[in-house]
Amino acid sequence: MMTSCRKDLATATDPQRHPQALNADTKGGQKTITLGIGDGLQRGAGTQDDAAVYNKPDWVNVNFSSSIDFLALSWTFQGTPGTGRQFFRFNGLNTIPAGTTIVSATLTLTGVTSSAAAPQGNSYYPGSPYNSYGTNPAWIKRVTGPWKASTITWNNQPTTTTTNAVAVPASTSQWNYSVTLNVTALVQDIINSGQNNGFSMQLQTEAYYRSLIFTGPCHQCQRSSETGDHL
Repeated sequence: MMTSCRKDLATATDPQRHPQALNADTKGGQKTITLGIGDGLQRGAGTQDDAAVYNKPDWVNVNFSSSIDFLALSWTFQGTPGTGRQFFRFNGLNTIPAGTTIVSATLTLTGVTSSAAAPQGNSYYPGSPYNSYGTNPAWIKRVTGPWKASTITWNNQPTTTTTNAVAVPASTSQWNYSVTLNVTALVQDIINSGQNNGFSMQLQTEAYYRSLIFTGPCHQCQRSSETGDHL
């Protein structure tokens, strides 16, 4: 079952853009960056573009922007196999000058207590009925081609690169599984390339039954205050 914030889509001026935390301390042409996803974040942080894509046969040309959850999965939908990937972009990175050295960049993905889109929760944890299908680690990759949140689908998804890809560890609980990742090299690659096409999240093994779920931009999420400039 897939759900999206269609109420938001009906009322928002730019429905695919959501609050985004991107805090940066600048010292001598170097930056330390903290990235986060979700609502309830600091003002002045900019916006985030995001959308999911699915290869279920009747969804390959469907746009899933503003999804409630932020996930990577391979599952069956009414008996039909399908794989989902997430694409996301922090627009505040556009303001970082070329030649800047990124000394540290972290990305926090916050777990959820339930999911309408994936009611099974994370597939891998002690006692899970899906453990026999394998673990569910994912990759965060840099996107190398252009895309728009309002039009991206499985069939027109942009290219990605495995260079400096960051592993998202397999889940350890059905719900409330959160991770903080070191994405310094990925962000540096974006700055060096001069093109901010964002990131993708996808399972390392795209075979059912595997799912990994985090808080999406339509969920409320709380983050502690960070010092530094807001981009």
